[in-house]
Amino acid sequence: MTELNNSDASIVPRELTKAELDEIIKQHELWLSSRGKDGVCANLSGAHLKGGVFMGAKLSRAQMEGAYLYGAYLKKANLEEANLRGANLRGANLRWTSLKNADLRGVNLARADLLHANLEGADLRNANLKMAEGITSAQLGKARTDDS
Repeated sequence: MTELNNSDASIVPRELTKAELDEIIKQHELWLSSRGKDGVCANLSGAHLKGGVFMGAKLSRAQMEGAYLYGAYLKKANLEEANLRGANLRGANLRWTSLKNADLRGVNLARADLLHANLEGADLRNANLKMAEGITSAQLGKARTDDS
């Protein structure tokens, strides 16, 4: 099985089976509910999760740097304080998703649906928001952004 926690600083693209992904999410939810005493914080950095369905997933504080989430269905997911730096979320459904205080630096959100997404405190510096749908100036006003 793929390691649940990878301390290597480099991000290596990797494929996950459904069983591996289910186990990572299960261990992460246990880690969250036990406040870190049990389970393992999810490390999905570099994971190839194109079109994955994560509706309502509890992935707050997960490590997802450089993950390939093209077209993923993350509606109503909790990604608060998650590290999504450099991830590809092009065309992803992020409706009603909480991205509060998430690291979204350099993320590709082109054509993503951000209707009612919570971006409070999210770091969107250098993010690609071209043709992102449902995003409002009020949402952006609560996020950390740059001129790009």
